[in-house]
Amino acid sequence: MVEDFIVSCKNAYETVANNLMQILAGILIFLVFLLISKRLEKIAVAIISRFFKGKESVKQAVVDALSGPSKAYFRMLGAYFGFSIVGLPDKVFSPIHTLFRIGTILIIAWIFADFMPFVTSLIIKSNQRTNKKSNTVAVTFLANILKVIVFTIAGVIVISELGYNINGLIAGVGLGGLTFSLAAKETATNIFGGFAIITDKPFDVGDRITTPSVDGVVEDITMRSTRIRTVADTVIIVPNSTLIADPITNWSRMKKRRVDFKIRLTYDTSVKTLRTVLDKIEKMLKEHTDVHKNGVVVCFEKFSESSLDIHIMYFIKTTDYSKSIAIREDINMNIKKIVDAEKTAFALPSSSVYINNVNN
Repeated sequence: MVEDFIVSCKNAYETVANNLMQILAGILIFLVFLLISKRLEKIAVAIISRFFKGKESVKQAVVDALSGPSKAYFRMLGAYFGFSIVGLPDKVFSPIHTLFRIGTILIIAWIFADFMPFVTSLIIKSNQRTNKKSNTVAVTFLANILKVIVFTIAGVIVISELGYNINGLIAGVGLGGLTFSLAAKETATNIFGGFAIITDKPFDVGDRITTPSVDGVVEDITMRSTRIRTVADTVIIVPNSTLIADPITNWSRMKKRRVDFKIRLTYDTSVKTLRTVLDKIEKMLKEHTDVHKNGVVVCFEKFSESSLDIHIMYFIKTTDYSKSIAIREDINMNIKKIVDAEKTAFALPSSSVYINNVNN
């Protein structure tokens, strides 16, 4: 037994001694590729980018997509050349060759995945109605979907390279498809809901929206959900399927803000005074710099139980809530001054009680 061990060690020593130069050469090649991989990356990127001369946006997208993956590929290529020079037996070198092929497939998928945001940006920009905020959300959303597709295809090819029967795998997926579809139904519904939000554009990031379940500003739109910051400064994560199924009011899409209310004057206000109040309020609103001249309504609406009701409606030019509050305050002050100047008063809810004094 000891003699067998000595023979084995002797054979191993002779094998290493005979292949020592090849092993050193293999290590040297790997180190050289490791050191010059960045330089090789720049050369490869420069050569490929020449094909896109005059198309700077495409050229930059290609450079960005190739930069990281090409460096990794050249390092992997150096390791592959190093192993091939060592002179390994076929049984040992065959798995290394397979790993190199798999690595090449994954790096190609990596390049395509990094190029997807540029492709999706071209698709989104073709719609001139889409604004910059919506572009960013849509590009991210669609790019993520395309990346999943690219890596799924790469995964199928890798499985094929490992020697598995793709047809049998597809059949197996078909058998478990019903269970998977039931489990993934909600996720798929949310993804399609997100896609509907991106394409229909009922709101953008930064818009203030109201639904039956939430009221706030949209902060982010992902594949599965939408993040909304409420007026109470809390954050609510709403599934896209729920959000797209509800009626959505987008306050940020308003072109003007409507103000509609009533004031009530006392019954001792004369007809002449009432007419003057109406005319002065209407004139004040039409001359106000922050109010649309068209759409001003000031009218004596009805006789209430304890007041003469005046209906006032107008549209403020700004849609900003804080600015509109300041404008409404200014207008309300002016209405108060008009009422005071005409020596009348605002009515309070009241009732009159008549007592019949009967002498017995």
